[in-house]
Amino acid sequence: MIALLNRLNISKLFFILFFFILLSQNCHSTNSSIKDKAINKIVDNEIWEPIIILYRSEQKVIKATSKKLYKDKQQLARLVGNVEIDMYDDGKHISVLYSDSAQINERNNNLIASGNVIVVSDSGYTLRTNKINWDNSYKLITAEDSVMFTTSEKDTLYGIGFESDSDLEEWRIFKPVGITRSGI
Repeated sequence: MIALLNRLNISKLFFILFFFILLSQNCHSTNSSIKDKAINKIVDNEIWEPIIILYRSEQKVIKATSKKLYKDKQQLARLVGNVEIDMYDDGKHISVLYSDSAQINERNNNLIASGNVIVVSDSGYTLRTNKINWDNSYKLITAEDSVMFTTSEKDTLYGIGFESDSDLEEWRIFKPVGITRSGI
């Protein structure tokens, strides 16, 4: 009889331990999902394959497309995935910008593009960098980090810091380094 009671107590003890182990794993899973939700914050608005067109005095200035657009209250609109931005001057296409992502300030229509940024002007100039700022009021492209600039004659210049108009015709590289075939 005592042996039977010991078996029952051992089986109850085993069951209680099993229950606590199961409960602790469920609590861990719940905590993980709460952490995942905090990391992957839900955005207020998400638009797939958006097309954004900015105008100044009834003239098209920018046409931007991407895979997605995210917009939270009080935050800049974020274009994500295969960002392509066509730039215009007086309604005439002058250059195109490609990047991984971009942010557009809706108040002043300024733009920050980042991740594998390439700007190609219709006149043949190409700028490659990791991040640029485009100032809408001055129609000015600036970069503060490393840049690679290729002219229409295929000369390549490197530097840190860059400033140019939107069609890359009037440009300046700060701290330049490079080789050219025909002195610039």
